[in-house]
Amino acid sequence: MIEFDEPTPRRPFETMVPLINVVFLLLIFFLLAGTMQPGEDVDVTLPSGQVDDRDTQQPLTIIVEKDGFVWLGKSVVDPALSGYRIGDYIKTSNAVAVAIKSDAQAPAESVLRLMEELRKAGVKQVTILTEPAG
Repeated sequence: MIEFDEPTPRRPFETMVPLINVVFLLLIFFLLAGTMQPGEDVDVTLPSGQVDDRDTQQPLTIIVEKDGFVWLGKSVVDPALSGYRIGDYIKTSNAVAVAIKSDAQAPAESVLRLMEELRKAGVKQVTILTEPAG
C-alpha cells in the first residue's frame, strides 16, 4: 500500500476584529474624556477685540553675492565701498530691521563688515536668512 504524506496543519486564521473593537473603544473613551470640562459657575459674555502684534514693517533685505558684492535695493555696490552707501540707504528707507541674504560662498569678512556698518547706521535688528537643513 502507498503511504501519502499528511498535509501540515494550518494555523487557524486569527481575526483582527477584536483588536479593532478595542482600539475603537479606546478612541471613543479618550475623545469623551478629553472634551469634558467642568462648567463655569458664572455666565460671562466676553468682550470682542482684535490684537495685531505682528510687525507691520517687513525687514529691509540686503543681498551679498558670492564674490562679496552687496546689493542695496536695485543697485550693486563694491564691498569696499558698501560702508559709505549703507548709512544713506538705511536713512532713506527708515529701516529698523534688516535681513541679510548672503550666498553660502560669500566671504565672511564681507558679511561681518556689512553687519558692522549696519550697527553704525543704527539698525536695531539684523537677521541672516538661511535655508532649512535637510
